[in-house]
Amino acid sequence: MQNMNNSFGVGNSIKKGFIICHLTDTYFIKESKIGEKIELPGFGRILKILELLSEKQKEKNVLFVHSGDFLFPSLLSNYFKGKQIVDILNECGLNFCTLGNHDFDGGLGVLKKRIQESKFEYIITNLTTTKIISKKILNYRVWPENSPIIAIFGIAGEMTAKKAQENGFKIKNLKNSLSKNISEVRKRFPNIKILVILSHMSDVEDFQLKKLVSRVWPFYSIIFGGHDHNNLISYNLRSDRCLLVKGKSNGRTMQVVNLSEIINKKNPNLEKNLFVLGSKVYQKIKPSKKIEIRVESWFKKLKKQNTLSSNKIVKKFPKGEVLDGTETSLRKGTTNLGNFVTDCLQKYTDSDFALINSGQIRCDRSFLEKLRVADLLNIFVMEQGGRILVTKLSKKEGILFLRHAYNTVGKGKILQISKGTLDALKKAPSKTEFSVALIADMVFSDEDGFGEILAKHRKTSLANLRKSLRKDIQKNKDLIDCIIKTANHVNYDPKMRYQVGMSFI
Repeated sequence: MQNMNNSFGVGNSIKKGFIICHLTDTYFIKESKIGEKIELPGFGRILKILELLSEKQKEKNVLFVHSGDFLFPSLLSNYFKGKQIVDILNECGLNFCTLGNHDFDGGLGVLKKRIQESKFEYIITNLTTTKIISKKILNYRVWPENSPIIAIFGIAGEMTAKKAQENGFKIKNLKNSLSKNISEVRKRFPNIKILVILSHMSDVEDFQLKKLVSRVWPFYSIIFGGHDHNNLISYNLRSDRCLLVKGKSNGRTMQVVNLSEIINKKNPNLEKNLFVLGSKVYQKIKPSKKIEIRVESWFKKLKKQNTLSSNKIVKKFPKGEVLDGTETSLRKGTTNLGNFVTDCLQKYTDSDFALINSGQIRCDRSFLEKLRVADLLNIFVMEQGGRILVTKLSKKEGILFLRHAYNTVGKGKILQISKGTLDALKKAPSKTEFSVALIADMVFSDEDGFGEILAKHRKTSLANLRKSLRKDIQKNKDLIDCIIKTANHVNYDPKMRYQVGMSFI
C-alpha cells in the first residue's frame, strides 16, 4: 500500500488520448470553504476539471465513472430522495456507476425512479436485479462503443449486497459471475486488454478482489474503489497487472488515469499513469457557472417549501476555533466537534456517558467559530439517526464497544465519546453497570456491528435484543433538539480523547 502523493496541474500533464476520471461516495453537490480554503469542491469544480480534460481531446475520449453511494445520505436527499444528485451527475456527463449501500436507503421504489431519471448507466456484475428495475443495470459495459478498448464491471461488497438483497436483489457468487462475464468479454471483444472495475467494498474486500481479478483476467486491470472513504493505492510494478486505487468521499480526491499510455506501452507502469487531484488543484479551478446555478436551484426549492434550515446560532466557540467534522479525522479518532456533540448528549440525558458512531456525522466539513441550526441539519442527515437510546451497559460491554470501534482506521464505527468516559470505564469495578446514551441506529441497524456485539455478549439473538431495547428509545427526543437545548450549558473541550492505536485499559 502506498501513500497518495501524485497530483497535476490541469491542462499540462495529461497527454491526449483516452482518459478515465473517477469519483466515489459523493453526498454533497455544493462546495464548502473555511475562509478561502476549499474543503469540498462541489460539482462546479468537478465539472470544470472534466471540461479542461476534454478540451485536450479531439473526440469524446474522457470517461467519467463513479463507485457508488450518491443518492443518500444528505440534507437535500432527505427532501428530494436523491433526485438532486442525479440531476447534477446528468449535467456533469457521468457515464457509468455502480451502486453502494446507501443508494438503497430510500427503498426500491425510490431507486427505480432515480435510475429512470439517470442519463448514465449502472453496472453490477455480482447481483441480479429485480424485474421492476430498469434495464440500465448491466452486468458489464465496453467503452468506447465503437472500437472498445476497455471492459467495465461493477462489484458490490458484502454490505451493499445485503442492502440490495433486502430490496429484492439476488446475490451471485462473485468468482463465478466475474469469470463468466470475463469469458464473454474475451469471446466478443478479443482486442480488449484492459479491465476496469468499479467496486463498492471495504478495503479488505478490495484486496481480495484484486487477487481474484489477477487470477481470472490475464491482462491489465484497474479497480476503482469506494465505501471506506480512504486514499489508497496498491500496486507493485514488478509483480502486479492490477492497480487498486481508492479515493476520499465528496470529491476530496478525484482519480484520473491516462489509458492511452497504458494501451500503447508493452509493459506499462499503471501507477505512473494515475493522477490524484485534491485540494491544491481545486483551489486553482474556477467552478462551472452552469453547475453552480443548477446547485443553487435545488436550495431555492427547499426555501420555497419553507424547509430551508435556520441560520440561528446554536453555539459560539473561541475566536479562530475550527470545529472538525471531516471524515478523515472522525474516522480515526475523536474530534472537537465529536467532543461537543457527545457532551451535549450526555448532559441532555443525564447519563453516565454518551457514545456516537462517527458514521452519524455526515457533513465532511469544518465549521469556523460558530454552529448554526443549519449546520446541525447538514451534520446529522440520516433520517433515523436522531433517535436517542438510553440504556444500561456493563463495564465489559462498554469496553467491547470501544475495542470494536477502534480496531481499524477509516470506519464509520469509530466512536465519539463524552468527557470522562474512559476514566469511568477504567476505574469502575468489573460488575459495574452504566447508564449510557447512544444513537439508536447503533444497535438497530446492521451498519457498524454494535448490535451484534451486544447480542453475542448477552447470549441472545439480535432480534430479541432489539425487541428488549425498544423501551429505552427516548420518545419525542432527537439529537439535534438535544444539542440546541444543551449547547450553551456545555463547556467546549478541544482536546483529543481517543484515537486508533491508543491503549485505554
